[in-house]
Amino acid sequence: MLHLPDPVHPFAVHFPVAFLLLGAVAIALSLLWPNRYIVRLAFLCMVLGALGATWAHSTGVEEAAAIRYVGESTAAAVQEHKGVSDLMLVASWIAAVAAAAVFFSNLIPGVSLLARLVAVAASLFMLWTLQAAHHTGMVLTHEHFFGPNAPKPAPGTEEVIRLRVD
Repeated sequence: MLHLPDPVHPFAVHFPVAFLLLGAVAIALSLLWPNRYIVRLAFLCMVLGALGATWAHSTGVEEAAAIRYVGESTAAAVQEHKGVSDLMLVASWIAAVAAAAVFFSNLIPGVSLLARLVAVAASLFMLWTLQAAHHTGMVLTHEHFFGPNAPKPAPGTEEVIRLRVD
């Protein structure tokens, strides 16, 4: 039987990152070698990465909603991470659709080149949002000690607010 770690979000984010990075590399390589296997690899990796990003995003939202009280600065950092993660999720689906366009237009030379250029641009945007989500997640982990294993402040030593994930 499969036992997922608790919390699952830190585990879940690695799956899409690997696929999205490999898909972005494959899309870039498709500019040099428009080989059907490279194009197929890009398409599969981007779709699997976008699906994984959807799962990782939902686990993050669920786990953030389960945290009851945090400091004001931590709540702001959580909101920033969620905002960037929302953007990364959209960017990963845009890159997946662009990779699908490359895959399905591979037999039409002019359209295929244009689709690959759009896919490279979408992949670059997705990579930028991916690094931003990674950075804000690391800020939460290493600066705010946010998460289920984080040390809890002594009662009355920190002003607390209810964490609301929009």
